[in-house]
Amino acid sequence: MMRALARRRAAVVLPAALVLLVSACGQYDGVHDQFVAEGGSNPGVDSGTDDGTAGTTGNGGTDGTTGDGTDGSGSGGSGDGGGSGADSGGDGTVGNGDTTGVTDDTITIGIHAPLTGAAPLRQDSFETGKDLYWQYGNDGGPVEIYGRTVETVFADDQYRPSTARQVCQTMAEEQEAFALIGAGGTDQIQACAQYAASEGVPYLSTGVTETGMGSLDTYFAASMTYRQQAPMLADYIRNELGVTDASRVAAVITNTPNFDDAVSGFTDAFPGVEVFRPDKNERGSSSAGNLCTGTAKNYDVVFVLTAPTFYLEMAAAAACRPTYVGVGVSMGLDQVASTGCSIGGGTENARFFNPTPAFADAGDYDPEFLAAADAAGIEPDDVVWMMWGQSKVLHQMLEKAGEHLDRGAFLNAVSGSTFSTGVFPDLDYGNGRFGATQVSVLRNVCDGGGHYVTDYAFVSSF
Repeated sequence: MMRALARRRAAVVLPAALVLLVSACGQYDGVHDQFVAEGGSNPGVDSGTDDGTAGTTGNGGTDGTTGDGTDGSGSGGSGDGGGSGADSGGDGTVGNGDTTGVTDDTITIGIHAPLTGAAPLRQDSFETGKDLYWQYGNDGGPVEIYGRTVETVFADDQYRPSTARQVCQTMAEEQEAFALIGAGGTDQIQACAQYAASEGVPYLSTGVTETGMGSLDTYFAASMTYRQQAPMLADYIRNELGVTDASRVAAVITNTPNFDDAVSGFTDAFPGVEVFRPDKNERGSSSAGNLCTGTAKNYDVVFVLTAPTFYLEMAAAAACRPTYVGVGVSMGLDQVASTGCSIGGGTENARFFNPTPAFADAGDYDPEFLAAADAAGIEPDDVVWMMWGQSKVLHQMLEKAGEHLDRGAFLNAVSGSTFSTGVFPDLDYGNGRFGATQVSVLRNVCDGGGHYVTDYAFVSSF
């Protein structure tokens, strides 16, 4: 059922073939530079300004004091203190007694994602996905956590870090969200995660860059970071694709500090590979000549970490058809697969690491997902599938925090704990904020219009 559904949906190609779903990589031209101008010499690093555009938590206060950094409203300088109106102890306790967003009957959760921008996501997928698990995940009925149901609020961050910070502040302070979830966009996740840490608000996202994130008291990554995935990808290329000669491998990775840790992780694990760092404002076709000499391959395998638009333009222009591989989230969306197949098939058999198994195989890994979609009367997609998985992770975290829920109890419960959902990778936060050690490997097949299938599910080595 799901495979047929995926093929039917994958056959529908947008009129503008390169207008894509993007959740972890691409954004407006110049947005990264704008983020730097608004307060970060290196996005994700504590570097707030005196007008609060990128206020941070600082690095003090670990002895249980609040420190002298951000003043709790985002209007202070970066300083080198820790707190933001909430005690921040060395044991990870932040905001003990803070029950914002929690009533006797409900828990409010805020979610941000880029619905508009250079490559907007489908709004109906997020409107459906944000509530599907909470309303239908209990045998077709609402999920209850110690007698409370979960309500969600959602905001479009417009692919802009400054907007992400604004909407996260609005959801946390005006709409009283207990916790926040970042559904995509590396710079946006960084901006919101830093705001959340300054206010003691729990924050969960898929794994992106590690820069400036591991020290945030309230942050947890629910999948492997780019740096964690890069050495695994090197092993995958050698052991699964059989390419051991580094001169036959290239990496095309957008020239942003956000991806520097992925570059170093990959080149350390696979010395001698060629690395190209195109500017994020370049067109993908400009890099095709690096990969091919006419129809002859200069490289057998290409690791690509760019906006999906860049990847698809490059693949369409590279007549030699190398095998593309990568990490992250956005490349594993079926819209990327189907568009790649529709513009010449250069992405056939591309493989990408992903937090979840392929949407086409969702019923094999969690039949309750299909039952919930049927109960809701919706036609789901891979965005809904991943939001379902992320909601299951959050459910287990809330259960772990116990009946007397506050933000401090939540953060203490998650720190050092393990979680397993069968949809997202297993998580172990015993050694920090980056708790995942597993990926699923998706492969692009162009049969039926183009979609991803699962080659491997929840593997930790190759």
